[in-house]
Amino acid sequence: MIPEPSLGPAMTERYYNKGIAPKLVLACPKCGAGARFESLYGDQPLPVLLADGKAGTKQSWAGRLSCLGCGLNRTHEVDWPREAFYQLEYRGETLWAFDRAMMADIAAYLGAGPDRDTVRRQSPHATRLMRLPKTFLSARARETLITKIEALLGRG
Repeated sequence: MIPEPSLGPAMTERYYNKGIAPKLVLACPKCGAGARFESLYGDQPLPVLLADGKAGTKQSWAGRLSCLGCGLNRTHEVDWPREAFYQLEYRGETLWAFDRAMMADIAAYLGAGPDRDTVRRQSPHATRLMRLPKTFLSARARETLITKIEALLGRG
């Protein structure tokens, strides 16, 4: 099992399960725009476990970061989810997405009400949607989260 990141209580092992996508949108460390990240290890979920040369393993979050905003292009170690471009705070917890499409699917899922199961099954992110922490799924959270997600998608 992949260890849970240290960012906020909503980042439960259940939400984080099965690793992170090898292609992400990160906040560019130079200009803050959405920058494309691709793992150095192809389609393997991050983090990738590598032999450490001492009969053990170490985690690697290495990849290539490219920003169309400022031209930054370099190798990079992801600090997930702190560097996620598509993230927002709600009641002290962090909701994150790998990319714009995943965040749009989260908004559709949250807004679906009784049709959530149908929306979830149609999404390529169905497993992640099913595992969203309860904090984000309450009717009380719906309007606020959808407004925040729409604002976030508007800037990206």
